[in-house]
Amino acid sequence: MIPFKVIKINAIDSSNNEIKRLYDRQLHKNGLVVWVKNQTDGRGQGSKKWHSNPNKNLTFSLFLGGNKILFSSYLCLNLITSLSVKKVLSYHGINNLSIKWPNDILSVNKKISGILIENLYKGKKLMGSIVGIGINVNQIVFPKNLNATSMKIITNDSFSLKKILYDFLNIFNDNILIYKDFDLLKKDFNECFFQRNKIIEYEIKGIIKKGKILGLNDYERFQILNSSGVKETPRVADIKIIFK
Repeated sequence: MIPFKVIKINAIDSSNNEIKRLYDRQLHKNGLVVWVKNQTDGRGQGSKKWHSNPNKNLTFSLFLGGNKILFSSYLCLNLITSLSVKKVLSYHGINNLSIKWPNDILSVNKKISGILIENLYKGKKLMGSIVGIGINVNQIVFPKNLNATSMKIITNDSFSLKKILYDFLNIFNDNILIYKDFDLLKKDFNECFFQRNKIIEYEIKGIIKKGKILGLNDYERFQILNSSGVKETPRVADIKIIFK
């Protein structure tokens, strides 16, 4: 079990950045959670930004010490986090959920949550991971260019941010134990893989192809049925799925 310690901050640039600052000052520890009520410069995957109205949504990051939490592969942390977010949403009445690779949770094809995982190294040694999570909770208006939704839009109810946070932490702790069985982890992830078994475009080493992603094959590879009917197992790190 991870001994979570939650620090609540009213406003800051991003919860991931704050954990990095605490890490640099050696004020971090395994299980540290930074919960930010107003994230002024939230970050998403790559150069994307996370848009969130103050005090309406849940934005937080947790630190996992590299020598404390052992996963069979780096991929497992991403999968366990995604499934934990999905479960807490389902627990609070959100249905039709899917996981859009690599870091978005969708409800009826609209984004309701995003995940940003950053690894901290000393040389080649993994010192820890920062798991940043944003969940759209009580916000009901989003920029028109965002295909987003929230728990309140879906259910017409308001939710306690604190309860959702602690529900997630409990579920995450349970899932770390449950998903030591990678076959079960892979099965549960593949069942909610967004656009699984549908013909989509994907890019491998600059070449765009079409095919059906059948799901994860193992710790490092997808399984894809290409347009010629041949199964391929490209490395996860080498493929970019192109979602329209």
